[in-house]
Amino acid sequence: MVGEIDIVALSKLALSGKEADIRLYLAKAVKKLRATDLETSKKIEELLKDNPTRSRDVLRKSMPESDADRVLEPSMDSAIPLLKSQKMYESQVDEPIFEQSIEDSLKQVLNERRNSEKLSRFGLRPCSSLIFQGPPGVGKTLTASWLASMLKLPFYTLDLTAVMSSYLGKTGSNLRSVIDFAKSHPCVLLLDEIDAIAKKRSDEADVGELKRLVTVMLQELEDWPSAGLLVAATNHPELVDPALWRRFDFVINFNNPSEAQTESAIRSFLDKDLKYFQKWLPLCVQALKGTSYSNIKKTIEKLRKTRVLTPEFFEKSLMQALFCNLEDMTRPERIELAVKLVSDFNVSQVKSSELTGVSRDTIRKKLKEKLI
Repeated sequence: MVGEIDIVALSKLALSGKEADIRLYLAKAVKKLRATDLETSKKIEELLKDNPTRSRDVLRKSMPESDADRVLEPSMDSAIPLLKSQKMYESQVDEPIFEQSIEDSLKQVLNERRNSEKLSRFGLRPCSSLIFQGPPGVGKTLTASWLASMLKLPFYTLDLTAVMSSYLGKTGSNLRSVIDFAKSHPCVLLLDEIDAIAKKRSDEADVGELKRLVTVMLQELEDWPSAGLLVAATNHPELVDPALWRRFDFVINFNNPSEAQTESAIRSFLDKDLKYFQKWLPLCVQALKGTSYSNIKKTIEKLRKTRVLTPEFFEKSLMQALFCNLEDMTRPERIELAVKLVSDFNVSQVKSSELTGVSRDTIRKKLKEKLI
């Protein structure tokens, strides 16, 4: 035994050619060595970082078939693959549209990661865990993949709803298998829907299993390898165990885009078709503000296709697409939209009234007030 490394065990793994098992063994050794031999732990961690695994096939070749299937293939009681793998660094990932506070936090994360050696000389470690919270469609997953691209690391996504199993004890082993694999080499691991661990706490039959899952997560977050990055995402922050929040290095809040961000997103999604939509741009912003980026993208792509395939119905389709959220508008917002249709887009007062539900008398009154 040298420090915390069993040379015989390591030799057996090396001679068997099981690279993933070797990496996993060394990753665990690094964790133990930090308490007894910090210098050696840093050297081994750098070796793991500088020599990334050749491919995800390594896991299949070096682990027993049943274990490999449990991590990278659908579980016995789920049709959803447990771990989705994508080498984001091999393709360009467009930078999401960030509000300033998010952009500042992400710059800090990237700066720490790119200067990990400098931090190490002062006994400091770069950020290794983040949690993103916010409503669906605001770019949490896209941001995680963008981070992987910027760091030139493989990107893995684990949907925790897929890990949840009806077989007592199987969920914890699934989660540990995925985490052990992610810790065996530098990568970005996204734990999507992390609140799935806490959502069913009211189900007394599952409390024991769920508590064990939280314990697993707390243990792993405590000392995640600095060569990798763990990102968690949740749409329901109120369901996440409070003890988990304290373990993450950064908590980043995502919100639906502001009006200015909505316009930037629309312009980006229109791309080369912006010139055809220029006159409708203010109306698009008015109709889509307050919704998610994913909804904005979906709506704009639908309108672009309509303009190409059925141009004669384009304006009618545009109205229908933009007014799908009309019921969610407040009365002042409806009035503002009705007046804008008439004053800015030459829509008749009759048509504007039909589309918005605002009376013609109200529209005429507001138009007169604008002239005063």
